Amino acid sequence: MRAIIVTSTRPYTGKSGIALALIGMLADRGLDVGYFKPYGTMPVETDGIISDEDAVYVNRLLSRPSDIGDVCPVVRSQAFIEDVLAGRAHSGPDDVAAAFARCAAGRDAMVVEGPTEPAQGTATGLTAPAVASLLDAKVLLVDRPKPTDLPEDALASAAGLGVRLGGVVLNGIDESRLQVVRESVVPFLERRGVTVFGVLPHDQTLGSVTVAEIVEALGATVLSGADRLDAAVETFMVGAMGQEKALRFFRRKARKAVITGGDRADVQLAALETSTTCIVLTGNVPPSPVVLARAEELGVPVLSVEGDTLGAVERMETLLGRMHVHDAAKAARIREMLERETAADAMLAALGIA
Repeated sequence: MRAIIVTSTRPYTGKSGIALALIGMLADRGLDVGYFKPYGTMPVETDGIISDEDAVYVNRLLSRPSDIGDVCPVVRSQAFIEDVLAGRAHSGPDDVAAAFARCAAGRDAMVVEGPTEPAQGTATGLTAPAVASLLDAKVLLVDRPKPTDLPEDALASAAGLGVRLGGVVLNGIDESRLQVVRESVVPFLERRGVTVFGVLPHDQTLGSVTVAEIVEALGATVLSGADRLDAAVETFMVGAMGQEKALRFFRRKARKAVITGGDRADVQLAALETSTTCIVLTGNVPPSPVVLARAEELGVPVLSVEGDTLGAVERMETLLGRMHVHDAAKAARIREMLERETAADAMLAALGIA
């Protein structure tokens, strides 16, 4: 049995989506493949057991799911944080090794979803290098190089992983930068001894969310357009200017959510004259009847939240920053991109899967 750890240099690189794509690739090649997440950061209770939201979802997709209590043995819940800070004993690495052995029993391969960044897991002895050594696994590193910097995140992570690193996938690269990444960044990394398996272009739809997901994340009240909550939102904009400037501003982006104060009818009407999927009103201020009537006419949902604009923006950044793997169409799209942009069999061989 061979294990592949998928880890990343920083949050929002598409690590979870690539881990899910790897599971599909291995299963299609006739392997009995399992999934494991040693350290979860999105606590959720399932059947009375605290686990990780993504781990629960991915585990259920397997043809032979693991026990829910094993698939993510260490979860960063508030109680866990308090125990660690207070110095109360916990056996993170020991628990991880035992749970992994149970999940891996009888499997041909395991895909392990590792930390989102090098520092994650440091307090519990569960960093990516530590877990790779503990599970005797090869590592697939996912990086999204910063447009205005050297690829130092990938170099630093590669140095920390050492011989455990199989190679890197550069993900979410804007179309305008694909050529320079392929012709400059990739050769630079490979001269430094870092194998690059492929370069995946940015796909706006992979980070999109539905209006319904925004309603849930923001705890919003739906004021209009309740029948359009399945519409996709790819980005968001904040409206805090005059109506004339707002109109020019909002024309820059399509399929967006506009966040603005509930008392800014001028900004709301300007947003409705452009490609806007929904409007989020902050401050729990009811909108003008004119705005609601126009939104109803255009079929644009209007949402109201109690908090201020800054709070709504912070939650939207988190929501749209994640690649939402709980969507079969998006998972299939990630899989297709990974197969197309990498020499898949060579990549798997470098990761220890013959």
